[in-house]
Amino acid sequence: MTCRKSRPIRWIKNSCCWTGSKPRTNEERFGQMKKKLIIWGVVLLTVINLASLATRAYHRWGDDERRSREDRREARMSITERLGLTEAQVEQVRQMRTELGDQLTPYRDGYREKRNQLYDLLMAPDADRGEVGRVKAQMDSLQAEREAIVFDYIVAHKEVLTPEQQTMFFTMIKERFRSGYRRR
Repeated sequence: MTCRKSRPIRWIKNSCCWTGSKPRTNEERFGQMKKKLIIWGVVLLTVINLASLATRAYHRWGDDERRSREDRREARMSITERLGLTEAQVEQVRQMRTELGDQLTPYRDGYREKRNQLYDLLMAPDADRGEVGRVKAQMDSLQAEREAIVFDYIVAHKEVLTPEQQTMFFTMIKERFRSGYRRR
C-alpha cells in the first residue's frame, strides 16, 4: 500500500500519523498534541465521573442493606407509635396539627406569592434593586413568622405529653432538624 506520493506506508519514530510522514510545521505538531491532550482529558473525566457514580451508588444502595429490618421499621413508625400516645393524646395532637395547618396556609400562600413576585422582578430587564430588597425582606418576615408558629406548635406539645414522652419527642425533633428537615 502506498501514500499519495507512491511512498510505502510505514510507521516512523516520533511521527503522529499513519502515513509515515512527519508533521511539517510546529502548528501541525501543536494541533496533533492538542488532539491528544483533549482525548486524554476526555478519558480522565470519564474515569472520574464513573468513579463518582460508583461511589454514590455504593453509598445509596449499600446503606439500605446495612440498615437492619428493625431500623427500617422504626423509621416508618409514626410519632404516635414511637411515643406510645394514649387515645386522648392522639386526639389532642391531631387537633393541634389541624390548627397548625390552618395557621400556616396563609403564610405558605403569601410566601409563594412573594416568591413569584420576586422572580418577576428579577427577570425584568430593568430590575429595581430597592424593590427586590423590599420583596426579599417581606419573604424573610413571612418565613420568620411561620417559624415562630411552628416553634409554638412544638412547645405546645409539653402540655399534652408526659415528661418521658417529652424527652423522646424533643430528641426526635432535634435529630430531624440536625440532619436537615425533609418531608418523607
